[in-house]
Amino acid sequence: MIEWAARDWRREIDGRTGPLALYVYTPLCGTCAVARRMLAVAEASLPEVAIFTANINVMPGLAEAYKIESVPCLLLRRADGAWDRVYRFGSVVEVRERLAELFKGEEERHD
Repeated sequence: MIEWAARDWRREIDGRTGPLALYVYTPLCGTCAVARRMLAVAEASLPEVAIFTANINVMPGLAEAYKIESVPCLLLRRADGAWDRVYRFGSVVEVRERLAELFKGEEERHD
């Protein structure tokens, strides 16, 4: 996972095309730590997926812009540019399937 700096989140989002996975958390949140471990396992099994992370405590504008209601939150930008917010991290399998579906076809572009 790649951590975004507080001042760079707008540039990072605007500068990337296609699907995007952004994990939004707070450092002292226990549920966020569990979700982060789940995402790390899912990311390790999907070589075409890169998950970015953002500490919402230092990026309040991100929460406002994307209407984040609570953490942990996985922001997913689909290929068509629409955004989904995921607040439920049921299992590693569910998270992996969601990411695999989002990034389907990306592995061919990286070859």
